[in-house]
Amino acid sequence: MMQRILLPGLMALLVLAGCDTTDPSIHADELVVEAYLVAGEALPPVWLSRSLEVDGTWDSDQRAVQQADLRIERLDAEGRVLETFPYERTIAALGQFVPVVPHTVSPGSTYRLVALADGLEEARAITRVPEQFELLEVSHAALDYLDPEQFSFLVTRSSFEDRQSIFVFTIASRDPEPANLVPPYLEFFFDKEERESGEPLVFEPGEQEELARFTSPPINEGNYDLVDGGLLRVRLPWFAVAFYGPTDITMSVLDDNLYDFQRYQQSQQNGGLLSPGEIPNVPDPVEGGAGIFGSMARVSSVVDIRRPAGN
Repeated sequence: MMQRILLPGLMALLVLAGCDTTDPSIHADELVVEAYLVAGEALPPVWLSRSLEVDGTWDSDQRAVQQADLRIERLDAEGRVLETFPYERTIAALGQFVPVVPHTVSPGSTYRLVALADGLEEARAITRVPEQFELLEVSHAALDYLDPEQFSFLVTRSSFEDRQSIFVFTIASRDPEPANLVPPYLEFFFDKEERESGEPLVFEPGEQEELARFTSPPINEGNYDLVDGGLLRVRLPWFAVAFYGPTDITMSVLDDNLYDFQRYQQSQQNGGLLSPGEIPNVPDPVEGGAGIFGSMARVSSVVDIRRPAGN
């Protein structure tokens, strides 16, 4: 099942996006949608909720939508409906809806989400799923931390008509314990006295979750090595590795909706060199509502990050 990889940023940005802090405004509830399609995988769950006024306190249970007419449609090149996949409410989580019949997301296809809940305007959003790319070679099954060769993927390219492919790396440790931290992270989170005390090291609340899963910023394919035959050699930067041990490496290529969301999320949260009044709002792909309906293609592998001799 697809994880809700963008929810914290999504809810923060729904408050910021389109908000004019100089003029008063009247809040009107909108339907907020969240779903991520993955090429070659089953249709994902969809989460529905109601938007929140700027000065409100977010409560996912209270804002969750429990009754809605929801479907995802696969469209042809002219926008005609080829297939319709209705969704139904599930008791697994508040606001979560799941497909009634199974369907494997088709690479390169266009999908439309249509959702209607009582008292709210109908929400629609479209995504074009990236073409599937192939993982041809994994450089290592295991290697020492900071090995100059680096872990790398050799992959085919996922093409777009009007831009280069945009990738995101996700690095997830299978054993994210303090004892497995690599030196830079160990020294950052625990001072010398703690490290030399002989007592077991313990993370503060939230630190383990923060470190266990690292997601890179969107990276243009121009930053990778182009090799013979139009293939890409993609190397894992060592700064993204926080733990020794088995590590899941996932490389995803993003559709326009997810690419826009991630890059504007960084601008809103970090600001970069922009002053607050210059920070751009998030492009919203949902007509009649808000949220994110995006898609990706991805490949994954596992590498064992070993302690170098003497460590």
